[in-house]
Amino acid sequence: MNQINNKIINYITFIFFCLYFFIGTTIFKDYGLSIDEPFHRTSGFYWYLWIVDLFFGSSSDTESLKISFNKMEWSQDFLAGVFLEYGAIFDLLAVYIETTINIKNYQDIYYLKHFLNFFIFFTSSIVFFYLIKSRFKNNLISLIGLLFYVTSPRIFAESFYNCKDIIFMSFIVFSIFFGIKILKKNKIKNIILFCFFTALATSVRSMGIFSIILVLSFIFIESIEKKSFSKNKIIFISLILILYSFFTYLFWPYLWLDPINNLFASLKSFANYGWGGSVFYLGNYVKANDLPWHYPFVWISVSMPLVYSILLIFTSYKILYNFFTNLDLLWKNSNEKFDLFILAFFFGPLIAVIIFNSTLYNGWRHLYFIYPALIYLITFALNYLLNINRSRIYKNIFYSIIAFSIFINIFNIIKLHPYQNVYFNFSVERKANTLFDIDYWGLGNANAIKKILDSTDLSKNINIGTASFTPLNYSRYIIDHKNIKNINFPGTENTNSDYIFTNYVYEGNPKYKKKYIIPKNYNKIYSLIRGNIIINEVYKKSE
Repeated sequence: MNQINNKIINYITFIFFCLYFFIGTTIFKDYGLSIDEPFHRTSGFYWYLWIVDLFFGSSSDTESLKISFNKMEWSQDFLAGVFLEYGAIFDLLAVYIETTINIKNYQDIYYLKHFLNFFIFFTSSIVFFYLIKSRFKNNLISLIGLLFYVTSPRIFAESFYNCKDIIFMSFIVFSIFFGIKILKKNKIKNIILFCFFTALATSVRSMGIFSIILVLSFIFIESIEKKSFSKNKIIFISLILILYSFFTYLFWPYLWLDPINNLFASLKSFANYGWGGSVFYLGNYVKANDLPWHYPFVWISVSMPLVYSILLIFTSYKILYNFFTNLDLLWKNSNEKFDLFILAFFFGPLIAVIIFNSTLYNGWRHLYFIYPALIYLITFALNYLLNINRSRIYKNIFYSIIAFSIFINIFNIIKLHPYQNVYFNFSVERKANTLFDIDYWGLGNANAIKKILDSTDLSKNINIGTASFTPLNYSRYIIDHKNIKNINFPGTENTNSDYIFTNYVYEGNPKYKKKYIIPKNYNKIYSLIRGNIIINEVYKKSE
C-alpha cells in the first residue's frame, strides 16, 4: 500500500514540476523592470568586454558593443573602477546569450533575463526537493516542503527578476545539497560538485564562502569528537580548499586582477556596504547602517506566511533542546548533524549581520540565501508533528491545515499578480503602507507609465516627474509602445511636469526633502492597489 501511495505522490510531484515550469514560462513577461536590472546588465557587459579583450583583443564586433556599453547607465563608473567587486557570473551569462543570438530590442533583452532567472530558480527547486527527500525519506513530506519553497509569494515574484539575491540563493541550494553529501560520505564527485556550486554562489555574492566555512567547521568538530583527525582527513580538507579556490577564481573575473586583496575587499564590502540612505522601518526612517538588531527578524516574520514563523520557532526549540540535552555528544546520528548544520546555516548569517552591524535595506533580500534553510526547518517541524501522533483523525486535521496554508499562498500569488513582491501576511497587511517600504524594486513603475500612455494625447512630448526615490525612467526599457519615445523623465525636477509619479519610497524622511512634495495643483488620477496595499499613484497637473 505504501509503495502504491509513493508512486502516486511521485506522479503528482512530476506533474507539479511540469505545471510549475509551464506557468513560469507563461508569466515571466508579466513582471516589470526592477531598478537594479539596468545596473546588472551594465556589469555583465563590462566583464564580457573585458574578458573578450583579454583573450581575443579588439574587433569590429567588440567595438560596436563598446559603443553600446558606453551609453549604458553606470558604464562610466565601471570604467573608473567602481562596483567591480560585485559578482557578475549570471550577468555575464545573460550578456553572452544576448550577444550570441543578437537580441536588439530592450524588452526582449530583459524578458530573456527574467526567463533565465526563473529557470535557475526552477532547477534549485528540483534540488531542494531531493535535499528534503534525502533527509526525511518521505515523498509526501518532500512534496509539501517543495510547495512551501516555491509558493511563498515574495520569493515566487522575485524568482523572475531578482538577478542577484535569488540567483545566489539558488546556487546555495546546490551548495547545501552537496555539502551535506560530503558530510555523509566524502566521495570525490560530491567534493567537486560542492566546490563547483559553492564557487558559483561566491561569484554572485562573496558570502558564498559561508558554505565552505560551515562545512569545514562540521568536519573539524566531528574529527575532534571522534578523535579521528587522520592524514586522509587533512587531504580531504585540503582538496576542498584547493578546488573551491580554483573554481571561485575561474568564475569571478574580479579575482583575476588580484585574488587575495580583491576577495577581502569584496567580503568587507558585503559585511558593511557604505550606503548612507535611510529605510522606512516600523513607521520611522532609520539609517541603513544603523539598524536595530531586530530588523531582519521582523522583516522575515511579516513578509513570509505567518505559519512559517510559527513552525520555525518550534523547530529551533526542538533542535536546540536535542543539542543542549546531549552535550557529551553533539549529535546522535547523521540526521541530527544535518539538522544542526541547517540551523547554523539559518541563524549564522543573522547573528553575523547583528555583530558586524551590516548595512541592510530593501527588506531582508540580502539574506534570502538563508531562505532554503528556513523551509528545511519548517519541513522538519511538519515531519515531527506528523509523527508524534499516528491517529488517522489527527493526521487528517494536520494535513488539512497544511493544505489550507499552501492554498492561501497560491491564492495570494493569484490575487497579487504580478506584484507578489509587496506581499505582507495578515498580521500587518492593513498597516503595511504606514510601517514599511513597499515597492522598493519599482516593479509597478512600468504599469504607471503604460496607464499614462494609454490615456494621453501624445501628439507632443510630455513630462512625467517623480516624487520618490526609485527612478522611473529605467522602466521605459520594458515598455513596448510606439509613443514611449515621446515621454521625458525629468526625475525629481518635476515643477513643470505634466504628471507626477510616486511609489512612496524615499531614501530619507520626505518631510525634510522638498523634491518629494507634490504641488497642490496636481490631482490624483490613478492608484495601483493590491489587496490593502497601495503600490504607486499618479498625479496630473490641473489645466
